[in-house]
Amino acid sequence: MYSILFSKIELAGDMMVPKLKEIISKDSKVSIFPWTFPKELNGEQLESDFFKKNGKRYQRYVSFLLKLGVEEKNINICNCYSQNTKTLKKMIHNSDVLLFPGGNPEMLYSKVVQETEILYDIKHFNGIVIGESAGAVLQFKRYFITAKNNYYGYEAFYDGFGLLNDPFYLDVHTDSDTKYLNRLQQIANETKKSVYALYDDGCIIINRKSNQVITEGHVEIYDCDTM
Repeated sequence: MYSILFSKIELAGDMMVPKLKEIISKDSKVSIFPWTFPKELNGEQLESDFFKKNGKRYQRYVSFLLKLGVEEKNINICNCYSQNTKTLKKMIHNSDVLLFPGGNPEMLYSKVVQETEILYDIKHFNGIVIGESAGAVLQFKRYFITAKNNYYGYEAFYDGFGLLNDPFYLDVHTDSDTKYLNRLQQIANETKKSVYALYDDGCIIINRKSNQVITEGHVEIYDCDTM
C-alpha cells in the first residue's frame, strides 16, 4: 500500500528506479488514467491524440514503467469515454499499480467522482498508486494549488480522492523564489499542518498502512510555527 508522489517523472524517475523495483514487480499489472486534459475531449481524441500510443505523453509514463521492468502487455490505458464504470472498476480490481499523470486536476477529479463514479474503488485500492503533479496532490483528502500552478491563476484548496488522509499538505513544482517559499510557510502556519515542498527532481514515498514517509531528491518540509 504505497503512494509514490512525483512533480515530474522524467526528472526524478530514473533516480527512483532502483528503490521502486523493490516494491513493484515486473509482473505487475498497471492501469493508467490519463484524464488530466485541459479541456473536454472524446474517446477517439484521447486515444489518437492526447494519449496516443507511442506519442509523447504515452512514452513519458510507459517508458518509466518499462524501466521498472513492467511488461508493456501488462499496461492498460483507461478511457473514461469508451469504457463504462463496470469495466473501469474491473480494471482497478485487477491492477497492482494505478498511475495518475499530471495535468488538470479538476478534470481528473470530475471524471473519477462525478462521471465514472469510481472514487470508492480508487480510495480503497490496496496496491501501489503512482501520481505525478495533479496525480500526486489528488491522492490527498484535501490539497492546495498555488496561483503559479493553478490553471485559473489563483491559490485555492480543493477536495481530493482521500487515499491519503492528509498527513501533510503537498506542494508540487515548488519554486525556489523566496516569496513563493515564504507563502508555503504561511500556509503551514495558517493550517497548522506541515507542507512538503516537492521540487521537480524530488519524490515522496508513503506507506499508506504504516504512514511512514520517505523523501528522495529535492524535498523540503515546512512545519507550522507553534510560537
